[in-house]
Amino acid sequence: MWLRFSLTRLGRFLGLDNLSVDVSGSDDFTRFLVHKGHLRRNGVHLSGLLPKYNEQKNRWETSSHRTGGLRSEQIWLFGYLYVESEGRHIRARGIGVVSSVTDLGFGFEVNGKPYPRHADIIGWHDEKHQRQMKALELANRMQREMDPR
Repeated sequence: MWLRFSLTRLGRFLGLDNLSVDVSGSDDFTRFLVHKGHLRRNGVHLSGLLPKYNEQKNRWETSSHRTGGLRSEQIWLFGYLYVESEGRHIRARGIGVVSSVTDLGFGFEVNGKPYPRHADIIGWHDEKHQRQMKALELANRMQREMDPR
């Protein structure tokens, strides 16, 4: 608990959690990729973008983080502080712009939970094959950056 509190304070000090709730199509976002299967040669695999079902909200959603105004090293620090704090190891990150999400008919819900700058990609179909097709379209619009460590 103390470690989590300290990491949160460090994130605030570094400005990693300061961002307006308003989002535009030109804003950048990152999807941290934590499994080997989320990567494809020089890109993001569709499995890295597939949504998980949120029973509380009764919908499919893909977790992402808004990265507007941050340099690459700040984005990685953000991932190390907030995403890896749950025992996951980041392998890479998928980089995109919000318009690549909304142009495919998805919503981009800014919620800041469980991490500052967190947002969910919402509006996924209930049918598995449709989710896979849309995840592939989105993956093809993203760039990949490997973990610099």
